[in-house]
Amino acid sequence: MKQFFFLLTLASFLTACAGPEGEAVTSSAAEDETTKTQMVASAQYNVDASASVVNWEGAKLAGTHTGTIPVTDGQLIVAKGTIVGGKFAMDLRQLTNTDMPAAEGGDKLVGHLKSADFFDVDNHPMANFTITKVQAVKGGENGQTHDITGNLTLKGETRSVTIPAMVSMEGSMLKASTPKFTIDRMDWGVEYGNGGIADLAKDKVINDEVGLEITLVANK
Repeated sequence: MKQFFFLLTLASFLTACAGPEGEAVTSSAAEDETTKTQMVASAQYNVDASASVVNWEGAKLAGTHTGTIPVTDGQLIVAKGTIVGGKFAMDLRQLTNTDMPAAEGGDKLVGHLKSADFFDVDNHPMANFTITKVQAVKGGENGQTHDITGNLTLKGETRSVTIPAMVSMEGSMLKASTPKFTIDRMDWGVEYGNGGIADLAKDKVINDEVGLEITLVANK
């Protein structure tokens, strides 16, 4: 009977800690970033930092938190009307929380996320994404037009991910955005509060999946 109640309690904990929204994107070893895109590129578009952003979502037993990470700069390389390469940078020092007022826990949460427990911004202030491959998708769900593969560098670790994206061009403006998707923070060494039984007992478990949603706007 005790075992039954333990399993019931454990199940309720895991249900309460449902992960962020979005398709899970797996990571693999970083890919070679040496490409021939510069040779075939017809244009370079510069990322508009004021119109670009990364939204994040994290979950724990007590609920979910959301926020933003600003995109500071980047370039998208275009050939024959589509993205063929590029890169962009994200400033983790300017990470924000959007679900709690600053004085009611928002500032404390942001400070913890910036600490060595999570993203260690003193030693790793920037996150970077470098495109290594772009593949067109026909009839993709939710308006998806491309799969974009690239190396994501976070907290000093670089891993390759393939992200669904919607790419459109209007005159001299290019927009690339993603639906909500998730990555496993453990792959980048962000291990604080992971889902072990000991953490469950402390009511401090944090979901290993981090939700992301990217919007990039670039101009020629």
